[in-house]
Amino acid sequence: MRRPVLVGLGWICVALCCWPWRAAQRAPGPESLAGSLASSPSPLGRRLLGPVAGLMASAEWVRFDWYIREGRFERAYAAAERALAFDPRATQGWTHLASHLAFGRASMESEPRPQVRLRWIRAGLSALKRGEQQAAVPADLAYLRGLILAWVTDLESLGAPAAPGWPGGKQAARLAAADAFHAAGEAGNLGAYLLEGVLRTGKHLEPPDQDQGD
Repeated sequence: MRRPVLVGLGWICVALCCWPWRAAQRAPGPESLAGSLASSPSPLGRRLLGPVAGLMASAEWVRFDWYIREGRFERAYAAAERALAFDPRATQGWTHLASHLAFGRASMESEPRPQVRLRWIRAGLSALKRGEQQAAVPADLAYLRGLILAWVTDLESLGAPAAPGWPGGKQAARLAAADAFHAAGEAGNLGAYLLEGVLRTGKHLEPPDQDQGD
C-alpha cells in the first residue's frame, strides 16, 4: 500500500518541478512574465510536498540570482515562477522579484527604450499586487509598491525620461503611491500612513489611534 503512495508522491514532485520550465521557451517580456505568475501548482500539491516545498523554493531563488548575473533572463524568470509556486507565502521572494523588475530591468542602464522601461515597472507592480493576495506579510509588498510609485512620481517631477507616458502623469502616480501606502497601513505597517499623508497633502499625518472606539 505504501509503494503506490510513494510512487504517486514522486510523480507529483516531478510534475511540480517540470511544469514551469515551459516559461523558458517564451521571450522574457514584461507582459508574458506577469501572465505566467498567474498560475501555480495546486494547493494540494504544495501540501503533499510539505516542508520540502520551502527548500525547493530556496534552491530556485539561488538559480534566479545566478541566471540574472549571467544575463539569462528567460531562465531566471522560470526559476522565479517555480520558487513562487512552491512557496507563495514567501514575502521576500515577491519583493526580490519585483525590485529586480522595477529597479533593475527598468533602469536606464538596462533598457534604453523609455516605453519598455515603463512596462517593466508595471510588471514589478503587478507582481507585488499578486503577491499581496498570497504572501505572509502583505504590508511589506504594499509598502514597496508605494515606494516604486513614489519613485515614478519623482522621475516625472524631475523630467527624467525613465517612465514617460504614465497615465495621468505625476499626479496620478502620486495618488497611486498614496493608495499603496494606505493599503500597507491597513495591513499593519502603521508607518506607511505617514508617507500616505505626505503624498496626499504635503504634510505628515499621524497613524490612526488604535485605541479609538474601544
